[in-house]
Amino acid sequence: MPEQRGKQATPEVKAEWTYAYKLYLKAPGDRYDKKKDRTTRIDFVAQEMKLTRKQAKRRIRNYEAWQRNIKKGLVTP
Repeated sequence: MPEQRGKQATPEVKAEWTYAYKLYLKAPGDRYDKKKDRTTRIDFVAQEMKLTRKQAKRRIRNYEAWQRNIKKGLVTP
């Protein structure tokens, strides 16, 4: 149900997704290995936000899906 990302979410939840994604972009990663880079960055977000890895990964994924849906015009920012 990724097309619903951002439609049902409250502003507080969206703010949390945005904060998690900003941390994700700021996080150090491995620039030579794509998979390891993402894993390292998600671990950093989990550590900073005091979440489990799965929760951090979900917030990043939700933010990315929300942005794709904004671009497609399915949801409004």
